[in-house]
Amino acid sequence: MRPYPVFAGWIRRIRLHSLIQTHLAFEIFGFTSHVPAMIHEKGNAILNGMERRFGKLALPQILRWIASFQVLTWALDRFSPNFLEWLAFDKAAILSGQVWRIFTWIFFPRFPSMGSPVFEILFVVIALLFMFFISDSIESQWGEFRVNVYTFTTIVGLSLASLVVPYMSEIGQIMTGIFFSAVFLAFASLFPSQVIHLFAIIPIKAKWLGIANALLLAATVLGSGAAMPYLAFVVLVGLLPYIFVFVPAFATEMRQRSESAVRKHRFEQAVGSPDDAFHTCDSCGATDQSHPDRSFRVTADGEDYCEVCRPPVHSSSES
Repeated sequence: MRPYPVFAGWIRRIRLHSLIQTHLAFEIFGFTSHVPAMIHEKGNAILNGMERRFGKLALPQILRWIASFQVLTWALDRFSPNFLEWLAFDKAAILSGQVWRIFTWIFFPRFPSMGSPVFEILFVVIALLFMFFISDSIESQWGEFRVNVYTFTTIVGLSLASLVVPYMSEIGQIMTGIFFSAVFLAFASLFPSQVIHLFAIIPIKAKWLGIANALLLAATVLGSGAAMPYLAFVVLVGLLPYIFVFVPAFATEMRQRSESAVRKHRFEQAVGSPDDAFHTCDSCGATDQSHPDRSFRVTADGEDYCEVCRPPVHSSSES
């Protein structure tokens, strides 16, 4: 017995059924099913036009610079503990004229305390190198200009959203976490199969870490108590660039995959599925798919038997 092909067949049928249901949903909604593709194409056209005009103004390797300045402020904080107070996001200070805080909060270091200075320095170095890797990967896919647009729209969106909502403690560090979540989600969406060694040991694909990141954001919002609606608003605004970039692309890809699955299903129905058995034993029900190690024969009267159930053949002298 070989159970794995059976389970593979079940999984294949479940996936096919889900894709067919998705295709039916697209068919039911009609025009709205083309809206994501229209948004995706229109957005690309707008960005292409902006890049031709303002592409020279893009800062190369902007995510590397942000990560480097975070390490620099982390180091300066060791010598001047009050230094970070001038960078932190402070709604009252911004409204009183300290407008630089709208942007400088992104340089506020967000490294956990490791107890030992050696381990803390090691963690900072690893985090910096990992951010360099993410920065180079995203920029190789998008180019400098689009990375700049994604970065600045996320920063400005988070700043404006935090100015609108009531005061929340440690909002600046929360904003920093949301920003780097948006960056990592973009990386995980562009390179879902990229293997990342968690703790330098455990290999995990980027898409699973992206899902874990999204779940962690959701858990943070749900566990924020009375501040939940305000924090949810800040998270949503901070992720708007990600939503506008990737959700239409995901919807377009899902539509194409569902249409392809439906076409393939219709073709298989017309010519016969490759999973259909050619031989089925009329005695025990075994097939050449479930028991590929058995041989099958068709008798003179049209009955199909496997080698285990095949009746003995009698010679003419015995009859």
